[in-house]
Amino acid sequence: MKQDFTTWRNQILQNSQNISPLKFGMSQDKAIEIFGNPDAVSTMRSGGKPLILKYHNIELHFGGKTHHGLHLIYSDDEIELCMTDEYEERSNPYESI
Repeated sequence: MKQDFTTWRNQILQNSQNISPLKFGMSQDKAIEIFGNPDAVSTMRSGGKPLILKYHNIELHFGGKTHHGLHLIYSDDEIELCMTDEYEERSNPYESI
């Protein structure tokens, strides 16, 4: 099921509670199956795979020692977006709770 990334980006900007078809905990392979190859990847790797896939101005963060699968959706370009599987989304990730 391939989806257009721009359509998905506009969807989460309107309703950040719904990140489908992505799901926290999903694998990189599944994200690539949905959106196709990323525009860029991080040089940091875990198990031979990059920890970050970047599509346009949004980063999808995966893996690491304490997380498995997708655990963060982040952008600080023209939009500020920080959504994790652990914390409530905030439009400004630097504001105090």
